[in-house]
Amino acid sequence: MSGAATPYAPASARASLPPTGSATPALPLPAAAPPSLPPPSTFDVLPDLHRLLRRLLEPPGQPPGATPSPAQASADGPLDIQHIATAANDIRLKIQKARRAVLSLPGVDRTCQDQEDEIHDLEARIASLKASLSELGRSSPQAEHGDGDEDQSMTG
Repeated sequence: MSGAATPYAPASARASLPPTGSATPALPLPAAAPPSLPPPSTFDVLPDLHRLLRRLLEPPGQPPGATPSPAQASADGPLDIQHIATAANDIRLKIQKARRAVLSLPGVDRTCQDQEDEIHDLEARIASLKASLSELGRSSPQAEHGDGDEDQSMTG
């Protein structure tokens, strides 16, 4: 039976763990649950930076007929160079938040050599599993000639 295991299947059918021994390395236990990725807006600082630079480069004179409210003037109006540190504080905080989000992801501290070593090990494991599958795909000489014990359970 090669069907999917059901909740009603015996425990031996549900638990499909590879054998461990000298021939096969023990598999590392999977992590409980990988942390979710931060939302893309965490890393989106370019619009805020563009808005800040536009305010900095905007001439101090207002176009005629446009009288912004005091809150709008502070957020969208021209910016003096003396006030750039205060205006850039939100961007700085957003970058710090993005940096913390990246550093909290698993495997960030791994070097390229560590990752290449793991890739090499996984490729070797894939090759050995493919070899095992090809061995299983070959028929044995006893089965070809009918000399061995044949499984009659499915012939009914």
